[in-house]
Amino acid sequence: MMLANNTIAYEKLIGRSLDDIAKSEEVVIFVSALTDVRMIVKCLLYLRIPYKVVEMGMSSIKDRVGFKRLRTMTNWGLMPQIFINGQFIGGIDEFFDHPEIIPFDDTHKLKHRGRLQ
Repeated sequence: MMLANNTIAYEKLIGRSLDDIAKSEEVVIFVSALTDVRMIVKCLLYLRIPYKVVEMGMSSIKDRVGFKRLRTMTNWGLMPQIFINGQFIGGIDEFFDHPEIIPFDDTHKLKHRGRLQ
C-alpha cells in the first residue's frame, strides 16, 4: 500500500502505547497491508488535515499482539480503525459520516466544517 510519507509500520512504534499512537496526530488510521484508505487520505490531503497511517502487519508475533490489543481497545475487529483527536470513531463509513467531514457538496468538491472535534 502506498500512501505518501504519512504511513509508518507499526513495528517501528512498538514500545509506545496504542493510546499514545492514536493521539499522535489529528487523524490516525490503523490499517493492514490490504486495507484501502485512498479515499480517506485523499479527503484528508484535500482538507489539509494532519494524519498518520499506521500499517499493522500480521507477519510477526509483535504485530499480531498489537492488533489484538487494538481490537480489545476499540471493540472493533475490522480495519481500518480510525481515531480523530485520540478518540476512536470506527471505520470508513463512520469517517465519512463524521459531523466535521462533508464528503461532497453540490459542486462535487470536498468540504470541511472546521478543525475536527
